[in-house]
Amino acid sequence: MGLSSNNSTSDEAEEQQTDKNIINERKQRRMISNRESARRSRMRKQRHLDELWSQVMWLRIENHQLLDKLNNLSESHEKVLQENAQLKEETSDLKQVISDMQIQSPFSCFRDDIIPIE
Repeated sequence: MGLSSNNSTSDEAEEQQTDKNIINERKQRRMISNRESARRSRMRKQRHLDELWSQVMWLRIENHQLLDKLNNLSESHEKVLQENAQLKEETSDLKQVISDMQIQSPFSCFRDDIIPIE
């Protein structure tokens, strides 16, 4: 019986070792799987970050172009306002010249076609 008991203990030890090996293999496979999953996650995160930076650069360029356009339009608007003011002044001056010419005309009292001054 001593021999049988010894074989039984040896079989149990072998079985425990096999179980430990199976558990270790599973842990090893899980660890490798987790590392691979983490690597894929980092790659996705990096791709997303790269896309965001690309979008930031594109938006900065677009913003700069829009600011340039706004500045050009503001300058054009200011020039048009100045030109408009100048034209109004010239119109007023010309109306005054016409008025002065009508007043100084020796026959102005006999004319029916006097231009009214606004």
